[in-house]
Amino acid sequence: MQKKKEDINDKILSVARNEFIANAYKNTSMRTIAKKANVGLSNIYNYFKNKDEIFRAVLLPLLNAIEESLEKHNSSEYIDINIFSSEEYQRVHIDEYVDLILRFREEFKLLLFKSSGSSLENYRDEYTNKHSIMGQNYMDQMKSKYPQINNNLSHFFIHTMSSWWLTNIGEIVSHNLSKEEIEQFISEYMAFATAGWKELMNA
Repeated sequence: MQKKKEDINDKILSVARNEFIANAYKNTSMRTIAKKANVGLSNIYNYFKNKDEIFRAVLLPLLNAIEESLEKHNSSEYIDINIFSSEEYQRVHIDEYVDLILRFREEFKLLLFKSSGSSLENYRDEYTNKHSIMGQNYMDQMKSKYPQINNNLSHFFIHTMSSWWLTNIGEIVSHNLSKEEIEQFISEYMAFATAGWKELMNA
């Protein structure tokens, strides 16, 4: 019985994902999801209390992956001035981002362009604000470890740089780039950004 309930839950999410991709959050109805999932409209509320909860559940794997990436790249492991010259670091970074985009291409489109009306419609701003705080903390930790570097950067500069990540991903997924094109762009961006940060920090 439990297995059947899990199957119904997965079916609802699968149908909902397709509907959100095709019609965006605002134009998708619980009635349509229930009908296409072969679940009674009243019964679907035994699984999800509303459409927004389904939308968040569809995007949860992506949200978790973004959070993991953010935490990882602001962790003590990366408080190292050698990241500015390490080809190995840049290669790992590039591979991680390419893999993330390829795994969640459609989910990124949903999150960034089709979430209006949902509780995630302001995700881009919320992410940028959180990333900005973490970025400032990262800079402070780098300064503590390497007193010679410059960390006197404006909060607005850090804020703007923090917003670029999702902006770049939005451009990639909206233009449906191939794996090779994504890898080339990420490689170019990493080289550009690394040189810029190195110059600013006198690293």
